[in-house]
Amino acid sequence: MTRRSTLQLVLVTALALSVIANGFLLGFVARSIGAGGGLAVLSESIGSAYPAEVRAEFRRLLRENRPRTRAALRDLRQARQKLAATARAAPLDETEARRAMQEVRTATDALQSLVQELLLEALKRTRGAS
Repeated sequence: MTRRSTLQLVLVTALALSVIANGFLLGFVARSIGAGGGLAVLSESIGSAYPAEVRAEFRRLLRENRPRTRAALRDLRQARQKLAATARAAPLDETEARRAMQEVRTATDALQSLVQELLLEALKRTRGAS
């Protein structure tokens, strides 16, 4: 096996594992959202690390910001779907795969920033910070 083909095999394997993990995560998110809990999966993400009043305020802020949060989740889902399609393409276009991976990172960062912004607001409102 040449070094290039070994590198391609490793990259395709890593992409496949990433797609599988993302599929499970998306299934979990879709099931949680579709179960009538709205954006419950995001509110659950802060778990028991914060007091009940912070968790309640965070859930309220998530509800108020549902369109923004759903848009961020949709963007992440679309970026992951594009990455999966790129991983399935034959032959593998490494440049396109890297571009798709960057889009997933960008969408993930955007969602994380939004959730952290809402969490900080919940902390400020319940803890009286300025």
